[in-house]
Amino acid sequence: MAKSVRRVVTGHDADGKAVFVSDGQPPSAVTLEHMAGYKMTHAWYVDWTPTGLSDGGELPAGPLPFEPPPGGVRWVIVEFPPEKDMVAHLDMEALVKELGAKMPGFLERSDPSRFGMHRTDTIDFGVIVSGEIWLELEDSELHLKAGDCVVQRGTWHAWHNRSTEPCILSAVMISTQPT
Repeated sequence: MAKSVRRVVTGHDADGKAVFVSDGQPPSAVTLEHMAGYKMTHAWYVDWTPTGLSDGGELPAGPLPFEPPPGGVRWVIVEFPPEKDMVAHLDMEALVKELGAKMPGFLERSDPSRFGMHRTDTIDFGVIVSGEIWLELEDSELHLKAGDCVVQRGTWHAWHNRSTEPCILSAVMISTQPT
């Protein structure tokens, strides 16, 4: 697995001077044991349309819904283990229970007939930080490598790491009105 994520947050003190507000690991990360250690770290969130520079921040206790609410934003860093590691030990019943508990809303946005295929009412800006991954759409797929960027606009899609190393994806999910 990759090293943990370090998050630095800036802000202003009482006099308006720029300061470091925090420096360390984000307070929320979900690891799916039944997907060979798939990990989603929530780096930042805003559950409303931001109106000021101080909006958002520390995550609430408990599982965070997979998709931000209307007007909300999520910044996530996702680590995809090699798919061969996931498939070798896949217990679908246990995975479904784990997803329901740790990533509320994901199953409702998924196509049960195609592993990993899902869609959200979000526009997502993603960049492959390291490794490589295949982005599958309904009838096609593309191979993406470190440095490649993706704008995902509410389409059905799935991610497949067919390599032998983890892939790290950083993505900002911006909620839209349901389609």
